[in-house]
Amino acid sequence: MHEFSLARATKDTIVNKYNGLHKFIIYIGQIQQIDIELFKEALFEEIRELNIDVVFEEIPAKMKCNVCQYVFIYDKNSLNSEEQEDIHFLPETIYIYLRCPNCKSNDFTIVEGRGIFVKPL
Repeated sequence: MHEFSLARATKDTIVNKYNGLHKFIIYIGQIQQIDIELFKEALFEEIRELNIDVVFEEIPAKMKCNVCQYVFIYDKNSLNSEEQEDIHFLPETIYIYLRCPNCKSNDFTIVEGRGIFVKPL
């Protein structure tokens, strides 16, 4: 489960980049497709002794078609469980399974909703 390694990396970012700060917002991109509850548990375990407060916010995935310029939101429910799992483990497979709802092209750019980001509050 990569939620544990993501939690450790998030803690390392907090400690090494923002040493001395104690309040953070953690942005989780929808395409990251992690188990947010498991990630929270793992992160709270990692930071338990650091006296740090965190708030979580999931960022919806927004795409822009490179063919017709249409902007659309990722709806994971439009995919079957196997396709969702593929994207979970290898996010780049999103280009195989997702199409622009306007022109049906798979040539799009992910504008928002990828990765995990830490920001001090």
